[in-house]
Amino acid sequence: MEQKCSNCSTLFIGKYCNQCGQKASVGELTMHDVLHESWHAVTHTDNGILRLVKDLFLHPKSVYLNYFAGQRKKYFSPVTFFIITVGILLYLGLKIYDYEDYKFKINNEFGRFSLLETKFKTLLLLPFEIFITWILFQKRYNLAKNIVFWLYLNGFLFAIKIIITPLYFPLIAQKSFLDQTIQIIQYIILLIHLILIFGNKKWTTVLLLILIATLILISDYFLTGYLLFENEFFKRIWTKTV
Repeated sequence: MEQKCSNCSTLFIGKYCNQCGQKASVGELTMHDVLHESWHAVTHTDNGILRLVKDLFLHPKSVYLNYFAGQRKKYFSPVTFFIITVGILLYLGLKIYDYEDYKFKINNEFGRFSLLETKFKTLLLLPFEIFITWILFQKRYNLAKNIVFWLYLNGFLFAIKIIITPLYFPLIAQKSFLDQTIQIIQYIILLIHLILIFGNKKWTTVLLLILIATLILISDYFLTGYLLFENEFFKRIWTKTV
């Protein structure tokens, strides 16, 4: 039976529109649709977030190279993946401080302030990460591929921290130790992914990638310090000058 697509108004026969691919069963938006699509985006066996995180853990090189080669439908969007993981991590970070305040009867305003002040830190650091690998390896990967690489990698680093986050609650007294451990894990993952995509058989290239990973880590520390203390530092310098 011929029917009209609610998305592009094409007349078609079957379960899917032959023009835009939308399902024939799609109709007026309901709450069920919203919940279904949200759950589908996370758990879909072909291109959900959980599948992407698993593949980035087990087969990271294949994810990057397949996406570069045109397998876009197979993987979750790098931009959406990055944004979702940032949002979840920020939400969980605030919950950790809430629990710490409740557990030890304190009010860690500085920790909360640090998290909120540096929440856009990765967005500020992202252009630097993209620029440095693009400049050094532009003969192998164009700018678009470098952008996708860093969106996926940063999203994956956030996902790792999200997965580890539940440990903070039973081990809240060791929060500093957990923070340092996660940073070490993230550095190792960062280096491994850099070597898998940009590395070759030359040991000089591996040393260069170690230098890049270390430079990014140092830049992250400096950017954190700048975002937290730049205003106070400026006030002190200005006062002394006057």
